[in-house]
Amino acid sequence: MVLITAILIVLFEAISEGLINRTHSAFRDFIFKWWMQWIIAFVLFGAWFIFAYNYNKYYVNTLKLILGFIFVRFMIFDVAYNLANGQKWNYYGKVKLYDKVMFKLGSWGWFMKGVLGIVGICFLMGWE
Repeated sequence: MVLITAILIVLFEAISEGLINRTHSAFRDFIFKWWMQWIIAFVLFGAWFIFAYNYNKYYVNTLKLILGFIFVRFMIFDVAYNLANGQKWNYYGKVKLYDKVMFKLGSWGWFMKGVLGIVGICFLMGWE
């Protein structure tokens, strides 16, 4: 249940950001990029963490919950965002440091996403 909730939250955030970024305006850039993006991320992660901690408090420790969410988000977010934004699923930009590093890593970056995603799934499922 914790894994499904984490995936739904990541997909909700990625798809909503992708759809909002399809339109271009200075007001949207100021409000969404600088303030709302962080507020949405913190509220969604906070709500998920409270739910996950109460649901699995005897099975999974806090560090595994946080790392599991981060790893699953690392695996899913870019693909969902790119598809919602109307780009290729494996597109990386040329401006942000993250995009530049992942572009240089190439297939090794996708391998890292897969491995860390599997580790995140194991953490959220409570597997040792």
